[in-house]
Amino acid sequence: MPTPVIMPKFEMAQETGTVLQWLKQEGDVVQKGDAILEVETDKITMEVESPASGVLAGIRAAAADVIPIGQTIAFILAASETLPLLESAPVRANGAGESAKPVVTPVAARLAESHGVDVAALAQGDGKRITRAHVESYLQSQQPVTSTAAPIDKIRAVPAARRLARELGVDLAQVAGSGPHGRIQSVDVQVAAAAFAPPLAAPEPVAAPTPTDRPPATGQLAIRRVVPLSTMRRTIAQRLTASVQDAPQFVVGMEMLMGRAQEVVADLRSVGNDAGVKVTLTAFLVRACAWSLQRHPAINASFAGTQITEWADVNIGVATAVEEGLLVPVIHHADRLSLIEIAAQLDDLSTRARAGQLQPADLSGGTFTISNLGMFGVDHFTAILNPPQAAILAVGRVAQRPHVLEDGRIEARSLATFNLTADHRAVDGALAGRFLADLRRAIEHPGLLL
Repeated sequence: MPTPVIMPKFEMAQETGTVLQWLKQEGDVVQKGDAILEVETDKITMEVESPASGVLAGIRAAAADVIPIGQTIAFILAASETLPLLESAPVRANGAGESAKPVVTPVAARLAESHGVDVAALAQGDGKRITRAHVESYLQSQQPVTSTAAPIDKIRAVPAARRLARELGVDLAQVAGSGPHGRIQSVDVQVAAAAFAPPLAAPEPVAAPTPTDRPPATGQLAIRRVVPLSTMRRTIAQRLTASVQDAPQFVVGMEMLMGRAQEVVADLRSVGNDAGVKVTLTAFLVRACAWSLQRHPAINASFAGTQITEWADVNIGVATAVEEGLLVPVIHHADRLSLIEIAAQLDDLSTRARAGQLQPADLSGGTFTISNLGMFGVDHFTAILNPPQAAILAVGRVAQRPHVLEDGRIEARSLATFNLTADHRAVDGALAGRFLADLRRAIEHPGLLL
């Protein structure tokens, strides 16, 4: 029997996937494992592989369609297999008898509906099977002979660009794409909208204002641009809004001396290492947090419904800014890794995050998160919980600040502010304070991490 191609689930919380483009077309011969389409989730873009060898047929989802997880979107046909057809319900002709509507393939029905085409008008006798090719042929016959416009569903464009094109009235067939393989991005639509906009009429001359003239009344605010929410940005908005609304969050902060930590990082950079990895302060902080989480497992936890789950694995996510928003790639089993190993993984994850090449496993399983804005000159800030995790650590920049020594003298020392945001349903203030105190011990005395 035909092998169905279903919308896969890449992430634990994923409910839908958006079809970006089909890499193989209806009727193409494919091998098991061939990439046949690209799917976008709220975090990543992934290629979907063919589950079997055969002919790709019965495509039921076009570009920009949002499909529930597990729903069949196409079939792979082996030799002698036929495509399961979706037949329309019978209709009555003049109330005297029943005449069956033509059999229409799912893609043909979707394409016809999007262009306002009556599929019944394409049939040439009862029982005719109408395919995508019939609808495209009809659409092309309705265009002027000089038209070279491509069917809208064949144009490569990201979903946000399609939405923006509809809002601005831009014909995607006239837009040059700047994305991978010529895919149209939102910025391409904005450029096209500006290029095709009619020129502004020259203003009529007006008399110079007199001292008694009043200034013009304030009108509407001028709009610089309207940015449609990307899938990632929309998900960030939903998850963090829910985090603030659902979890009673509190923050405890502490200043920590960073001189010893900086020396360790500088030493490892100067002598190098066999792996050729550049050790960063963020990697050092991941190692220190893993050490402290081992001693305070109640921080390495999640709250859900009526229970608190303390995790045996210490998987630390590091918030990473990308062009579309924010991702949190995860260093798995950070408590079992050396500083060099953490630095190597962190460099790899950060590079692939900015290149859009992260895999679902890179983003899943986090039990604690670090958000470091020190490299942007931020002194201190408060981070919002990354649900369902019980805590997140916000780290500010390292700067020379006055520090009072035990003998009362004041000296300039390298200091940074650490703010821990915790879910009060799972963590109390005293526990958060003890965690930060142990973290400070590890940072100020790096020998503890050996």
